[in-house]
Amino acid sequence: MHARLKLRLVATFIAFGVSAFAQTDWAGFAAALRSKYGPPLLRETFTVKPGLEMVVDYAANGNVCKIQLPPMGPDNQPGVQSGQAIDNFLAELLPMAMRGKEQRRSAMMTGLASVSLVEYENVTIAENFQAGTRTGVTATFTKEQCRDQPAQ
Repeated sequence: MHARLKLRLVATFIAFGVSAFAQTDWAGFAAALRSKYGPPLLRETFTVKPGLEMVVDYAANGNVCKIQLPPMGPDNQPGVQSGQAIDNFLAELLPMAMRGKEQRRSAMMTGLASVSLVEYENVTIAENFQAGTRTGVTATFTKEQCRDQPAQ
C-alpha cells in the first residue's frame, strides 16, 4: 500500500509539473490564441521610442478608433521629458490634412479634474488635466465606433 501512495504522489507531481510548465509559456499561449482566433482587435500598445508608449484601440471593422498618449514624452535631449514632445509627436502622427477642418474648442472642469477638447472633422483631441497638470492625451476618431473594453 505504501508503494501505491508513492506512485500516486509521483504521478501527481508530474501532472502539476507539466501544468505549471504549460502556464509559463505565455508567448506560445498568445501565439496559439492568435492562430486560432486571429489578431487582437480591441487594443494594442506600441513602443514609439524608449520612454513613449502609445495605446491604440480598434473598432469592430479593424480601423483605429482611439489613440492614447502619456502626458509627457522623451525630448531631443537625453533624459528630458516634456509635454511639447507629445505635442510634436501628435502633430507628426495626425497632420492637419488627416484631422480635417477645426470645428470647435471647449473645456470642462469638475473640481480638480478638467479636459480641454479640440474637435476637428475627423478626430477629437482631448487633453486631460488633474490640478492643472496634464495627465494624458487622447485622439478619438469621430467616424469610428470603439468596441467596449473588457473589465480590467
